[in-house]
Amino acid sequence: MIFNSFEFLFLFLPGVLLTYYLARRYISHWTALSLLAAASFFFYAWWDVSRAPWHQLDGWTVESLIRSLWFIRHVLLLLGSVIINHVVARLMRRWGNQPLLAIGIIFNLGLLGFFKYADFLASNINALTGLDIPELGLGLPLAISFFSFQQISYLVDVARRKTEPGRFFAHALFVSFFPHIVAGPLIQHHQIASQFNDTTRKDDLWDNLGVGLSLFAIGLAKKVLIAESIEPYASSLFAMAERGDTPGLVAAWFGATAYALQIFFDFSGYSDMALGLARCLGYRLPVNFNGPYKSASIVEFWRRWHITLSHFLRDHLYIPLGGNRHGETRRSINLMATMLLGGLWHGAAWTFVIWGGLHGLGLTVNHYWAKWGPKGWFDGHRRILAIGLTFAFTTIAWVFFRAETWSGAGRILAGMFGFSGLGLEGVSSEMVIWVAFGLGLVWTLPDTPELFADVIDEQTLKDAQIKPRPGLRWRFSRLAAIGAAFLLFLSVLNAWKTSEFIYYTF
Repeated sequence: MIFNSFEFLFLFLPGVLLTYYLARRYISHWTALSLLAAASFFFYAWWDVSRAPWHQLDGWTVESLIRSLWFIRHVLLLLGSVIINHVVARLMRRWGNQPLLAIGIIFNLGLLGFFKYADFLASNINALTGLDIPELGLGLPLAISFFSFQQISYLVDVARRKTEPGRFFAHALFVSFFPHIVAGPLIQHHQIASQFNDTTRKDDLWDNLGVGLSLFAIGLAKKVLIAESIEPYASSLFAMAERGDTPGLVAAWFGATAYALQIFFDFSGYSDMALGLARCLGYRLPVNFNGPYKSASIVEFWRRWHITLSHFLRDHLYIPLGGNRHGETRRSINLMATMLLGGLWHGAAWTFVIWGGLHGLGLTVNHYWAKWGPKGWFDGHRRILAIGLTFAFTTIAWVFFRAETWSGAGRILAGMFGFSGLGLEGVSSEMVIWVAFGLGLVWTLPDTPELFADVIDEQTLKDAQIKPRPGLRWRFSRLAAIGAAFLLFLSVLNAWKTSEFIYYTF
């Protein structure tokens, strides 16, 4: 089940909203949370259930029941992860932190490593040594990268006494909360636990629904109307490169830019929908996306792109490695190590490692430039040039992120650097229009956090380094309601042809 599917839009979401608010009003706060946790696990389980070959089962035999457990193995894995991490957190409070914290981190990293990197490691060992280590072919559990990191963050916060282990179902809801489990944001436990535990909170239903559905409508439109419309132009370029053809200069840049815009509107759309769905239920998630293509440097880019992942890597990897405390050389090494591992987190392939390494190199150069380069480079009209250069760099790096093979990435880069002539083949007028339209939206309009700054709490704005500025702002009004309804209508009309979100594969 995905946010842009009909079963989610017309069955799951209305049912959850109705059940949650009725339970809060007529039963109890904790009953409502328990039902929300159950709904979140159902949302996650749907991924397995909808794809399972149930027709292969032979009645209600013991063997069939055991085989049915394999069909839903991923949700059982999630439940097991929740149980073990909850127990470890409880024991940490009783017996002390350090040994148990290490055990908990090893468990979560081991789980992630086994399912995500075991086959990657086996294939590389086989290639280097000539051995024939069999690959397991287990398949990647949905969102394992996200919930593993979130569990680690939770254990660290418990160890640092930044949060307290609560009720089991509250912990289960923290991990599985359906607006964010699949693709983030990565939430620190104390950010949401205080909201879950607030039994005295008075929900303004219409305020929550007004803000939440407006955010959801904008996010759905980004995904369905823009990202899905641009996707064919990006896919055609990369497919051509994988077939062995090298695109020309113009075609390569248009295709790579199309993918840069596709992933922008895809991930931005998901992030908006996550914020909106949580707000419909009265909860506020941290902002995860804030106009990254308006960045004038790679440092600024990572303050705007996947903000919560950037914070996680900074707090749990970069700073423990030493951060910037031991001179420029050590900082550069720490940055490279952090981004290489961040790239590997995104996918078990060397192309992701190269993508992370390029960003590590960009961050390093950025810091050296800020220290020894000309002052005022990012101010005034020079900022426009800096934004263009930053976007060009990120677009080149996206090639490795999207390409299926080294050779495919190499052909596209060869085209982008002019080694295959001018090359207009494959560049249609529709492609030019969509790329120009996408860039226009990205660079001229405020991103969603800026647009909704007045209804986002101050701490969230501060954490995401969002500085509200005068201009176009969302307001409760008849016009805003009509606009949101119109976007929802157009998006639903086109939802039948949409695909999964890009970050669902990580």
